[in-house]
Amino acid sequence: MKTVDKMEILHSQTAEFILQGETGKFLKLIPDTFIIKGSEQENGFNQGYAIRHINRKDILLIDVVEKETLKAVKQLVTDGYTIKGIILSNSSVYKNAYADLKTISEDAGGAPIFAHPRNSIKDDYNLKDITGKQEVTKHFGLKIYDLPGNGGGSILIYSDINDGMLFTGEDAIGSSYSTEENNFSRPTMDSKNSEFGLAESWGAFEESFSYLFPLHGKPAFNLEDGEQTDILNKLSRIQS
Repeated sequence: MKTVDKMEILHSQTAEFILQGETGKFLKLIPDTFIIKGSEQENGFNQGYAIRHINRKDILLIDVVEKETLKAVKQLVTDGYTIKGIILSNSSVYKNAYADLKTISEDAGGAPIFAHPRNSIKDDYNLKDITGKQEVTKHFGLKIYDLPGNGGGSILIYSDINDGMLFTGEDAIGSSYSTEENNFSRPTMDSKNSEFGLAESWGAFEESFSYLFPLHGKPAFNLEDGEQTDILNKLSRIQS
């Protein structure tokens, strides 16, 4: 990951920058935080993320397990970074993985892989429980929030760096890159109970965040307090 100047960082905080970026390459969005575009989907493409530790040696990957991202992950290892972990925000991420989790771990220099213990991933690899006490969450200053999820557990990943970053996985979907809107909505859930549970979880969320990074759709940058409130209110609203 190259060092970029402040002007480049400023210009990178746009949906256009992400849309025009090359698939399978890490793009710097804000200090020590990167996005990587994976496989194309109906509403755009899957998005993974990387957080670089303040020591500039350690890396944490979020939802980066697709074939399109493999070369970039291997390059991190070649460049001397230590990948301290790969977090899967929900079970659906695994469906697009390029290989079994043991292989993915080995390709990332032996990085452990973390997920919610209630996930529906069927793999012989010994997944680590991201909701428990893990050194990697302390090392990167993360808070993990348990959400209902479809087909097993899902999580929100909160980081207090950069004035608060929230990685939503599938639990909040951004607007399509083909529109000028920048709104967020809940995914379609398998049951009414899950729908109410997810809405309730969003309604109880209290952390302040300036950046919102979803698995699908446009991220949000430099959010003011009122904008955060509007997003949370919409994500917690149940349509009658």
